[in-house]
Amino acid sequence: MIRTATEADAPAIARLHLASYRAAYRGLLPDDFFAYDPAEREHRWRESLRDPTRTTFVTAPELVAFAEIGPSGVAPDLGELLALHVAESHWRQGIGGALHSHALTALSDRGFRSATLWVLDGNQRACAFYEAAGWVFSGETRHRNVRGTAVDELRYHRELGPPRSLRV
Repeated sequence: MIRTATEADAPAIARLHLASYRAAYRGLLPDDFFAYDPAEREHRWRESLRDPTRTTFVTAPELVAFAEIGPSGVAPDLGELLALHVAESHWRQGIGGALHSHALTALSDRGFRSATLWVLDGNQRACAFYEAAGWVFSGETRHRNVRGTAVDELRYHRELGPPRSLRV
């Protein structure tokens, strides 16, 4: 089951986020990058869950995956898949695919006609997942400094289906 997260989910989302970062980005980022303060990550999630422009979906009854969506900030009809994380123990079980589909439907239902996302350069597992789900690398990259670490990200794009109210 997938449900909309509440502020009470912030601690569990923060723990999962940190654990999935470590599993997915091992070898792609320096070890000291993962020295997050759990309280800081929980605070970030509480703030995000209060943001009316964003929505986070979680698995239930056990919170083993989450996805966050919102506007891209680039164009009014462009939504963004801001995050999609699955506990390593639940990789390749269909949970990520179900959560991904749910998130795309929610973006479409909000009136977004297309969506974008960013993937850490070198994260082949994520690139393969998104490409299999219909996302296309746009050719655009961005360079950011995240907590003192230079990271390169790849932008993916895809069209969304019509809102549920218009589906036949």
